Amino acid sequence: VILWIWDRELPGRVTHVRYEDMVHDMPGMAKAIIAATKLEWDEDVLNFHKKKHAVNTHSTTQVRRGVYKDSLQSWRRYESYLEPLAEMLGPYTEHKFKTNL
Repeated sequence: VILWIWDRELPGRVTHVRYEDMVHDMPGMAKAIIAATKLEWDEDVLNFHKKKHAVNTHSTTQVRRGVYKDSLQSWRRYESYLEPLAEMLGPYTEHKFKTNL
C-alpha cells in the first residue's frame, strides 16, 4: 500500500527494487542502484559481508553470509496464519511492482 501512495504522490521519482531481483543478480542490481544515485561504483560494494566492522543488529550472522537465496520462499510456512490478514487487505496484498532501474 505504501508504495502505491509514494508512486501517486511522487510520480516517476520512486525507484522500486524487488528483493528477489537483488538476490538473483546482486552484482547487476548493485551497479544499477549505484548508477541511479549518481555515485561512483566501488567493487567493494559487493564485499559487504567480508567487512570487519561491527554489525549491531540481530541479523549479524546473516550479514556475514552475504546474499543468499535459501530464504526466498521461507514466508510460505506462515502463509496459512497470514490468510485472514490477506483476506482483510484484499487487493492490497497483490503487488505488480517490478524493479524499475
